[in-house]
Amino acid sequence: MSSHQSFVFQFIKLPSEKKRLFCLQQNILVFAWMLFFVKDSLTPIVRFDPKTSRGRLFVKQLQSYLGFVKRNVRCLSYFLGYKFQLLSRKKVVELPCYGQICVPIHQGYKIFDFHKGVAIKVFDHHVNSSAIRDEIDILKVVSRIEFASSIKKWSIEERWYEEEYVNGSLDSSYKPLDSGALLEKFFNEILQHLISLMLFQEPISQNSVEHALDMTRGLQSKILSKPGSTGAEYQKITSFIEDIVRRLQAEGNFPIFWVFAHGDFVPANMLNTQHGMKIIDWEGAGYRSALFDFYSYFFYRPACRDVSVSVLVSEIQKALPMVISELTAKAPEVSSSLKALEKNYRWIYYLEMMSRLIDREMTDNNLNVMHYIQEYLKAFSLYEELYASEKE
Repeated sequence: MSSHQSFVFQFIKLPSEKKRLFCLQQNILVFAWMLFFVKDSLTPIVRFDPKTSRGRLFVKQLQSYLGFVKRNVRCLSYFLGYKFQLLSRKKVVELPCYGQICVPIHQGYKIFDFHKGVAIKVFDHHVNSSAIRDEIDILKVVSRIEFASSIKKWSIEERWYEEEYVNGSLDSSYKPLDSGALLEKFFNEILQHLISLMLFQEPISQNSVEHALDMTRGLQSKILSKPGSTGAEYQKITSFIEDIVRRLQAEGNFPIFWVFAHGDFVPANMLNTQHGMKIIDWEGAGYRSALFDFYSYFFYRPACRDVSVSVLVSEIQKALPMVISELTAKAPEVSSSLKALEKNYRWIYYLEMMSRLIDREMTDNNLNVMHYIQEYLKAFSLYEELYASEKE
């Protein structure tokens, strides 16, 4: 299924930008319109403390607006210089699809055409066709979910697919919220999306230890194939994985449930729109242990937003019973399993997350994934210590 023509468009990164690249073939007026009038969900929103006085709030808002104007005027001036070759062009990225901007992502680029309301993923040349086909097949399934973006067109041969662009602002939980505000957000909005995902397809059962051993063998194989895998960083990962497997073996080989999951269910992928919350970036969707998305949402806080793990323990203790309660009528077997085997599900999540991060570390040249692996390991280890001390 193909509609894009075989043209090449040039995208360039401006000195004032950290992430976005801009298409040099776009009209200057379109570029100015995009800078000053398009809500760009790639740029985090600025939120002010609601306790700020009106006078100080006005000053902060004015400073923010003036900074916005100054930044975009600078972008416009650089863009004109590069477009008309008044400035020496640095690295130019050539891509087969048009959009006003693009960003480098895992194994490719995502191009955004705000005028047409679409986002186009273009894969790097080293990504094989079967991987592209698998991702497109997953997105076809995901398109049936009400709060997901829908895939529109694709071409495996030309290595791209086009999906709906979700126009919205990053959810408030993207910034570190206090526990009260976060749990209110979770109970009122996130929970229903989570339950809908868990029941989107039929849950399946699999023995915990057998699956853990399969994952461990896969993880060890990946680590050994990585250059420098004998270093301290990888030894720490291996030691943690082996410890989790021993804990699971000590608990017994119980059947646990796998459900359909987003795979990266974190506030950075949640947008507030005119039609309610939408969730984006479904490339990693598929079956995972029943609490994978739940734990992903909460462990994102200490690993990526510097929230104390001691706070996390309290949040999970309040949020998890609500998940189990919501499932009691809709999926009683899953609910009973979560209640009886809470530790097992958490430990399986650790292994799944390590597997996901190591896969990403081996294939992503745009992100320092090892940093996040270390942060998640610290959060997991400290959580287990605090959890054990509370149970004593």
